[in-house]
Amino acid sequence: MIAPQDGPSLAGTPATPAPTSATQAAPAGKAAPQAAPGAEMFWVFIPVLVGMVALSAFSARKQRKQKEKLLGGLKKHDRVVTTGGMIGYVAEVKPDVVVLKVEEGRDVRLTFTRDAIAAVVKSADPAAATETPANAE
Repeated sequence: MIAPQDGPSLAGTPATPAPTSATQAAPAGKAAPQAAPGAEMFWVFIPVLVGMVALSAFSARKQRKQKEKLLGGLKKHDRVVTTGGMIGYVAEVKPDVVVLKVEEGRDVRLTFTRDAIAAVVKSADPAAATETPANAE
């Protein structure tokens, strides 16, 4: 007689079915617990999500410190760019606002909040860097 084999049957020999969970005997009164499909992937995504949130928080903190440093170093005659794209020279620096001189010949002055300053294009201090954008990395 021919021995039973696993896999496809050869010509002329009947195939024996592979054992399945339905054909195997389970312990009496106990069914094997089955996890929902993709449950393993759920536990993989948790550390990834936590890592992304942590990196985002650290990046935001770094940008906030750079912005505070930029605004803390503002002084008269610095050439700055606002978040709206206005370019002008700092005429006055007050605790909450900055007054910019935007047109040299006519003495046009505009008042902006300190947070509206995006970058210092040219510092009044020659020892300072020529470009110090607020969001430099």
